[in-house]
Amino acid sequence: MKRIAYYISSHGYGHAARSAAVLEQLVGLYQVTLKTDLSSEAFKGWPPTFPIVKQQVDAGCAQDNFITINPGKALANLQNFYQTRQDRLSSEVQWLANHAIDLVVSDVPSLPLQAAKLFGVPSLLIANFTWHDIYAGFPGAEDQAELLATLKEEYAAATLHILPQCHIKPIADSPQQEVGFISKQGRDIRQQLELHGDLNNKTLVFIYLGDLNAASILWKNLEKIEECLFITRDPLPTNVNNLFVLDDSFTYVDLIASADIVLTKAGYSTLALAFNHGKPVLTCSHEGFGEYPAIRNFIEERQVGLIIPAEKFFDGDWRESIRQASQLTVAGKVKLNGAREVRDIIDSLLG
Repeated sequence: MKRIAYYISSHGYGHAARSAAVLEQLVGLYQVTLKTDLSSEAFKGWPPTFPIVKQQVDAGCAQDNFITINPGKALANLQNFYQTRQDRLSSEVQWLANHAIDLVVSDVPSLPLQAAKLFGVPSLLIANFTWHDIYAGFPGAEDQAELLATLKEEYAAATLHILPQCHIKPIADSPQQEVGFISKQGRDIRQQLELHGDLNNKTLVFIYLGDLNAASILWKNLEKIEECLFITRDPLPTNVNNLFVLDDSFTYVDLIASADIVLTKAGYSTLALAFNHGKPVLTCSHEGFGEYPAIRNFIEERQVGLIIPAEKFFDGDWRESIRQASQLTVAGKVKLNGAREVRDIIDSLLG
């Protein structure tokens, strides 16, 4: 059985969620080892056959809250990570050799792609953006030209860059192939949710903003939207009558499958889950992050969601946006089944 080393960024859970959909396709076909610095929480419900090597695989991106990037800190973290680049690279090449790896797959870290090239095996980059794309747009990036050139070189080492839907145009040069949205399939558990009131007469809105600070939103204002019930797994206030904070016995994918509308930050994986289940999305502008323009354009051009202005978003003034979103449709407007397409690509490389 061929061996795959699968590297996953620990920046949020989005990269893990996308990877989970691909990994489901690989069970029983390949020996896969995961390398990531993600916490064990990210792997709940994942195939138990895949061992995990705990390891920092990239510098990620520093954020002050769920939509605000800290460019200075992000660039400093990148510098610190790459101070020991040669040692990291040599160690990674040796690890690939020791484990007789046949293919490297990376959901956004760049250094493993260079390691694969040096070791002499193919590599796949699965990413709707690269860290080079993101960092290059930061204030102060011009002072890190050498470091950014290293990132670009590492990304260019990929045998193939798989571009899921909603991607930005990559700066680094490597062969590219576009695929559909990559996400898992959930179950409609709406009738299993123990919420107050008649759920059948309410609009059910799933909220995902992540575990970064969302305290600046005026959550009590949601009580004015009596026709809606809001559900979340985020650490949000529990004193809002129509906002229900659920525990981890409910999976994100099942909650999205059960909701009418998904309200989220403008990140790939939650959007992919929403569209895979035919759910329109509401999101807030995320101007500081490089992938946001591509996401905004995708949502607006296909009419599969709405962007709530920042002031209304943080005021919890969502009623009219929810009403408008409930009139939108998703079916037939987006390309899906990206995980299966990725498996076919892997099969062709290792067949």
